[in-house]
Parts: sequence; structure tokens; C-alpha cells
Amino acid sequence: MDNTIVMYSWIFITIFLGAMILFGWLGMKKTHSADDFATARSSYGPFTIALVISAGMSSGSTFMGMPGLAYEIGAPSLWYPLLYPIATVIGLLFVAKTIKKYGDEFGTRTIPEFLGDRFNSEFLRIVLTIISILLIFYVVSQFVAAATMFQTIMGIDYKAGLILTGVVLAIYVFMGGSHSDIMTDAVQGFLMLIISLTVVGVFVFSVGVDGGFGDMLNTIKERNPQGGFDSLFLPGNITYGSFWLVALLFVAHIPFGILPHLGNKFMAVKSGKDMKKLIMYCTLIATTLPLMGLGGMLGIAAVGYDASIAPDQIIPVLFSEIFPPILAALLSVAVLSAIMSTSDGLIVSLTQLLANDIYRKTIVPRTGITKEKAEKVELLLSRYSTFVVIIAAILMALNPPKFLSVFMWIGIGGIVSATAGPLVVGALWKRSTRGGAITSLLAGTIVYWVVYLPFGFDFSNPFGAAGLGVLISMMTMIVYTLTMTPPVTDPKKEGTSFT
Repeated sequence: MDNTIVMYSWIFITIFLGAMILFGWLGMKKTHSADDFATARSSYGPFTIALVISAGMSSGSTFMGMPGLAYEIGAPSLWYPLLYPIATVIGLLFVAKTIKKYGDEFGTRTIPEFLGDRFNSEFLRIVLTIISILLIFYVVSQFVAAATMFQTIMGIDYKAGLILTGVVLAIYVFMGGSHSDIMTDAVQGFLMLIISLTVVGVFVFSVGVDGGFGDMLNTIKERNPQGGFDSLFLPGNITYGSFWLVALLFVAHIPFGILPHLGNKFMAVKSGKDMKKLIMYCTLIATTLPLMGLGGMLGIAAVGYDASIAPDQIIPVLFSEIFPPILAALLSVAVLSAIMSTSDGLIVSLTQLLANDIYRKTIVPRTGITKEKAEKVELLLSRYSTFVVIIAAILMALNPPKFLSVFMWIGIGGIVSATAGPLVVGALWKRSTRGGAITSLLAGTIVYWVVYLPFGFDFSNPFGAAGLGVLISMMTMIVYTLTMTPPVTDPKKEGTSFT
């Protein structure tokens, strides 16, 4: 990497990391209770939260993993960035308003708590809490992306990059929780929007490629005959090999917006009346950010294939090739924003599994702990479990996976398969019952792991396995409710109707 780029990168990233710590301090000033740490309830406008949710959806995988897949596989991999934001926004339409309304009315703080209260079932809450631990795979993928960025752009040792990432996140998440998460993510989301539009621009104008747009397309086709823009699918590929596999990828992302680190952001919107604006802003921003995948296609023509370039490194390498050093370094900071914006939300969500779902909702009711003491202990657990999550992520990230986009879906697939029935169907349908919710959660979970793991059908595709899990979970919820349970008029018997 050019020494000038390294120098500018150090300057910009030092400023960036300093700003994140400053926002952590500002978040701490707003954090006076465990609820503040967990949700930042009713504190921000719809555009701010739209930036936060979109940034959380578009992680280091979107900004490094998806371009990496495009660079390695070619155009068929662009189904992923094209479809996942659309599917996610559709899912948001199902659940966002309900989660916000119920959270404001009953003070729920997490998605497992929401599900448990919705169906008056401690079993559902505890099981989903356990399943949500799988988010650690998502966190690990972000740490790998951050360390790879530090290594590629700044020449920092990979392990040192992991530690630097963990230290910065630990400082500002520890201080301000959700407030710090939201303020930093809004800034990061804005930077990500700028870089995505920049990548679209350099792709359209074929920057770094001799000749025009047509010559770029021809070069891509020559260097990757199966990955040109005239190829819709990649025969034999376990993710992009056919229309049905791509359709499963789409279905798998419908419940994506109710992952714990995204679903709790609805509670931070100032008013339920803002939810339509929130969805509109999310649609515009969330469908723009994944266009980063075009950077991987440009990389095929502008950089070419080099055995020394790992697929997930193509964006920082491309920037160093086509931009002046100062701009390449500045844009690299925006890529780091994508990584940080997802990591902090995930860490806050994982801390709440311990502090809220296990301690406040499970342990406290069974003891004589006073409300005031419980509140103090919960806040301490929220803050100090931050270090536990970060240390675990660093240890798991020591041996990085080849493709971040695939690795992080090991955990996400398990969560969306479990929650599709109880949350997507259950949030809309008043007749949905506790029995249907439990059955659909178990059915989706079993299908996902049997299909995905080697002892099943050797599918080896977390997207397809998750798509099947989501379909089975939703169908089970519907069929069970229609055939096994009559309409419920007393919500205490089967759940709490709040739609």
C-alpha cells in the first residue's frame, strides 16, 4: 500500500475513532437508566433512525464481503445486494409499527422480551434469548472486516487491528449504550451513503479502466467468462445457481429487520406517527448502500485477478488504485463506518440478553431484589458484559473466514428461521396463539439446522437453509393456528393481542 495512503489513513482514522469516543461520552450524558442504555426510547427522529437501521443492515459484509463475492464470482452474486434490502424493508412493514406501539405501551426493551410478552410465554422469551446468542457470528464477521481494513490500508498487523477495533467499541458502547450506538451510527450511515454513491459513480464512468463503459463490461467478461453481466445465475453454485436458490435468499431476509440489534431501534423513534416516514427513508437509504457490490465488478476490470488479493480486500485495493491517496484514505474511513455501525448495535443487543432477558425478566421476579437495586445491577451488567462480548468476538476472529457474507449468516439464519412465524406472522395476526408461536419457532429452528449442517442434506448454504426455515416457520404458524386452535377471546389464555 502506498505510504501516502497509509499516512492519510492514520490521520483520518484517528479523527474518526476520536469522534466515535466523543459520541460515546455524549451518549453517556443521556444514559441515566438501564432502559436508556437498552433502547434510548423515543429520543430520535425518523431520518436519524433510518440512517441507523440502514447502516446496521449494511455491515462490513455489505461494504467488503459483497464486493468480495462480486470480485470472486461475478455478476450473479449481485442478486444478494439487489434483493436483501427489498426483502428486509418488506419485513419492516409487517412489524415496525407493532413493535414500536407495544414497546411504548409496555416498556419492552428487546425482541425476545417482545415475543415473550406478545404470547405470554416465558418459554418463548428464554428460547429466543438462547438462539440470539448466535449473533456473535455476526459480530465476529464485523471484527474480521475491521481488522482486514486496518491491515490492508494502514499496514497494521491483523491481530493488532482486532484489538484496536475492540478497544474503541468497548469505550463508547460501555459509556452510552444505545444512545452512543444511535449517534455514532447516524454519522456512520451518512458517510456510508456518500461512499455508496461514489462507487456507483466510478462504476458508471468506468474509472480506472481504459476505454468506456462497454470496454469495462467486455473486460469483466474476458476475465470471468461465467461472471459477466449477461449471466443471471451461476450453474452449480450453492447460492446463485438457480432462480429458486436466489428466491430462498430473498425469503431469508424478510425477517432480517427484526434481528435484535435492528428491531430495538423502532423503540428509539420519537413517535409512532413517524413510522411511515421511517420506512420511506429506510427504503431509499437501504437500497442505495448495497450498491457497493458494483465496486467488486469494477475491481475485476480495474485491478484484475491477483492471487495476493483476498476477495474481501478488493474495495480498499480498488480505492488505492483509482483515487488520489487522500481520497482513497478518506473513503476507507467510510468503509470502517459500515463495520462499526453494525458492531456497536450487535454488542448492545448481546449485552441485553444477559442484563434484560436473563437478569431483569427471569432472575429478578424470582428473588426479593428491590426495583431500585435491580435497576442499578442491570445497568452494570449492561455495561460490563460489553467486555465479555468483545473479548469473545476477538478470540473467534483470530482465524478469519474466507467470505464474511456467508460466515455471518450462520448465526443470522438460525435467528430468522426461529422468529419468522412468531414475529412476522404473529405481529399482524390477532388470532396467532402461544401454541402456534412455540411450534413454529421450533419447526423453523430444526429445519434450518438439519438442512444446513452436514448431518442433514449437506446444503452448505446458510441463505437457502434460512429461506427454507423461514418458509416452514411461517407456514407452521398459519397452519397450526387455523387447524389446532379456535379464535381466542381471552388473551390471558394464549397471548396478548396488541395489533
